[in-house]
Amino acid sequence: YGIVSDFGCGSWGLVTSLGGKGGADSLYSDGDVLLDGVKASPEERRIVSAFVGDNIFDGINSPTELLSARKCIEKALQISGLRYSPSEIKDVFSLSDERYERDLKYVSGEIFRISIAINFALGKSIYCFPWANEHDIMNILHISSIIGFLKKNNKIILIPTSQEKYVKKVSDRMICFKGGRIRLKQ
Repeated sequence: YGIVSDFGCGSWGLVTSLGGKGGADSLYSDGDVLLDGVKASPEERRIVSAFVGDNIFDGINSPTELLSARKCIEKALQISGLRYSPSEIKDVFSLSDERYERDLKYVSGEIFRISIAINFALGKSIYCFPWANEHDIMNILHISSIIGFLKKNNKIILIPTSQEKYVKKVSDRMICFKGGRIRLKQ
């Protein structure tokens, strides 16, 4: 889904809420979010959601021990039980040899692909991108094959941006905020 609005006008707020950030005590917690037809709390949504670009993964690493992409993927696969090898995940998500072995603090712009790979290895279902400006959306378009792989594996991808023209290229559906209203597009 492309979630389109100017910065600060709803798209990132919707994505973070759907992904379970913000909590039930948020000012904007009206309404219910359903997972498989059942009302889901923010905590339940966080369990199935991945925030693309994050480098801390519950049960895998910590701010004081970030680990390498390889070690995080190995631990994630042990937790999820998915039948992939770490090298298969590395190849599917086009992770470079150099950054695969580096501490996550030192992976630079590859953190998007790495965080998606680790979260896929964890079995996450919803991928929440950070709000993307014109420059950022181009970086997202560069990983369109990864987005395609996630779609083929029935994952939900949420991309908040103001760049409707570009996000259409990787989106099956669009939710657009304009003038305080929401309109859906295919």
